[in-house]
Amino acid sequence: MSFVLGLDLGTQSAKAVVYDPQLRVRGRGRAAIATHYPRAGWAEQDPGAWEVAVGAAIAAALVDAQVGARQIAGLGLTGQLDGMIAVDEAGAPLGPCLPWLDRRATAAMPALDDDAVLALTGQVVDASHLAGKARWWDRHGGGPRAARFHQPVSYLVERLTGARVLDHGLASTTLLYDLAGACWSPAQLSAFDLDRARLPTIADAHARAGTLHARGAASTGLVVGTPVAVGTGDDFATGLGIGLPTGALLCAIGTAEVVAARGPITARDLGRLVEVHPEPRGGGLLENPGWAAGGAIAWLAALTGRDAAALDAEVAAIGPGADGVTYVPALGGAMVPVWNPRARGAFVGLGAGHDAGHLARAIYEACAVAMTLVGERIASLGAPCDAIHLVGGGARADTWAQIRADVAGLPVARWDDPDACPRGAAMLAWAALDGAGALDAAVALAPPPVAWSTPDPRVADRYAAVRAQVLSATAALAPIDEAHTRAEAAVRDASHSPQSPRSR
Repeated sequence: MSFVLGLDLGTQSAKAVVYDPQLRVRGRGRAAIATHYPRAGWAEQDPGAWEVAVGAAIAAALVDAQVGARQIAGLGLTGQLDGMIAVDEAGAPLGPCLPWLDRRATAAMPALDDDAVLALTGQVVDASHLAGKARWWDRHGGGPRAARFHQPVSYLVERLTGARVLDHGLASTTLLYDLAGACWSPAQLSAFDLDRARLPTIADAHARAGTLHARGAASTGLVVGTPVAVGTGDDFATGLGIGLPTGALLCAIGTAEVVAARGPITARDLGRLVEVHPEPRGGGLLENPGWAAGGAIAWLAALTGRDAAALDAEVAAIGPGADGVTYVPALGGAMVPVWNPRARGAFVGLGAGHDAGHLARAIYEACAVAMTLVGERIASLGAPCDAIHLVGGGARADTWAQIRADVAGLPVARWDDPDACPRGAAMLAWAALDGAGALDAAVALAPPPVAWSTPDPRVADRYAAVRAQVLSATAALAPIDEAHTRAEAAVRDASHSPQSPRSR
């Protein structure tokens, strides 16, 4: 029997899963990935460490599946969005990846008409996108000039196959993509002083990028000549992995929380809360790319010496409203109720009687409020949803699922295997092997949900008050965030230009 591998390069780990032709899991492997924070607002990952983690995860998955490398018929990749890796002509990294968490490019952004860019690209102007990071690298990166700029998935594809390609979904997250023309935008390239030749070519996610060359085979432990799909970003692969239907709101809780729904592929009237991307099956994916959710719980767990399961148990013993504690969900900038990279997270209403469980409950509730606000905006754009499809590591928390149902007033579906992302990557691998129509056939094999949480009408009024408190706290803290940003800028301007990552 032949199998495929779905590989997910996440923020915290590389995950490899072996699937059979019916998309049933045969084996899993995982290897941790470290993120370094050299200064406030900066984040870095080592692309070389990714490759080590990928090899370890694949090896573990093959052992777990009791499958040999020659039985792997194809490889599909997915992974984190908005990272930027500068590479030389041979595809080797010139420095660290600047992942989605990195905001050093804020000062390097060109003057842009935000509304015009949103109408052209479907994206909110933000320094987290690849375009700003590439412009920062050209000015402050040091070392030789980058031959190309990659996202994490396209970087791995080149390192494994030599192909310089990425899919339309990933291209649309760069701030350089013409949504209507389905191509790189000359106007955006010019605005960021970038040449088209320094970006990968664009192809369908389920197309065949190439096959593993000798180095790629050695890196993965697979066989030379194994086909590799172009792949896509984790937001898009997750929807594939559960067969996300029209009319359902996808909520994927990983390090960040992504809220999305299938809808029209148009950049009209998006506002600055929702973006739109091409979806691998066609049409659009309306989404907010997320705020720290699972990441906020992981931060709190590390801070208090607990694990996520222990915090969830403590949350269950506390009632709605967290005994007056309110959280502002902006550890890495705010994505709701308005997109504000200068915002910072906060707990409001703390007293001596509060403990880690109250803080965790406040995080749960604020993230559920944020999810609901995005869902309401997506509905106003012509994609109303009557259910929430909850996936990712955070979907394992029973209390969090119920809170989301209660806050949104919608039923919440969950899966026996909430890690849909590598399954979406495996669907792309099967489609790359089988050709036209194969992606729809693969998506049809997505498993159904196994559990539902229904809203409790008795707590609706209490959660309406929580929503009001989150919005009020966010608004009240906005002037403080602005003042802090001005102070940081004054210190930076008075000292020196941004330090080169190669000079440290």
